[in-house]
Amino acid sequence: MKKQKSFTYLILITLLIIFIIPFYLLIINTFKTTQQFVLNPFSLPESFNLDNYKEAIRKMNFSVSFKNTLIISVSTTLLNTVFSSMIAYVFSRKDWKINKFLFMLLVVSMVAPFQVYMIPLVKIFGGTLGMSNKLITVIYVGIGLTIPFSVFLYRGFLNSIPKELDEAALIDGCSMEKTFFRIILPLMKPIMVTVMVFVGLGSWNEYLMTSLFLTKTETRTLSIAAFTFLTNRSADYSPMMAGLVLGIIPILIFYLFGQKHIIEGVVQGSVKG
Repeated sequence: MKKQKSFTYLILITLLIIFIIPFYLLIINTFKTTQQFVLNPFSLPESFNLDNYKEAIRKMNFSVSFKNTLIISVSTTLLNTVFSSMIAYVFSRKDWKINKFLFMLLVVSMVAPFQVYMIPLVKIFGGTLGMSNKLITVIYVGIGLTIPFSVFLYRGFLNSIPKELDEAALIDGCSMEKTFFRIILPLMKPIMVTVMVFVGLGSWNEYLMTSLFLTKTETRTLSIAAFTFLTNRSADYSPMMAGLVLGIIPILIFYLFGQKHIIEGVVQGSVKG
């Protein structure tokens, strides 16, 4: 038993080291020049100065890029939470045949990667509707892309909540809407935090979809701004890594606050679905 426990700890420590090494290299190389990074990315920096961070903030227009990223991420996450939880509640509580069909369509849509329909989306929103370089476009598309997975998890979690609660609320005079918002929604906190973390992380780190719609300097996000250090002839890696670190810190804090709910939410949302 002790040997098995020791072996398990050894595997976990090994995995921890493997995952930490890239982040460690990212941090230490933000204090070097690009030349020092290219010569030896594993060496410790000669001095700890913040020149690369200052350069990243200036060249990335960090305040504007941060604001755009924050608006997109918060809006997508909150609207996704409202719409997905309500849709999942109807799927969970109403045994309509059309619900089973629509839910299967949502599950199937999760299989197709974004690259399959990104050209039609750009053609419709960017070309026909002229909605390029608008944050609302990215928010709208982002909500559509994240709803299927969110509904899948919410529905699984809702199936674990006894329907007797709804029936008791209806007997007491509550409508379906009041039952959901006053009784069911507070019980969904674990899965809501889980989905919000997943959607928030995805929206914050999104590059491909945002780069298709946001091309102007005043509308670009942190993910797009980080590529300003790459040109056809050269690459300024150290300031770029400093910019990546600045972009990671806010979403890392958000993840740390919500991590205790993630395992519980995923388990109840997927296994019981």
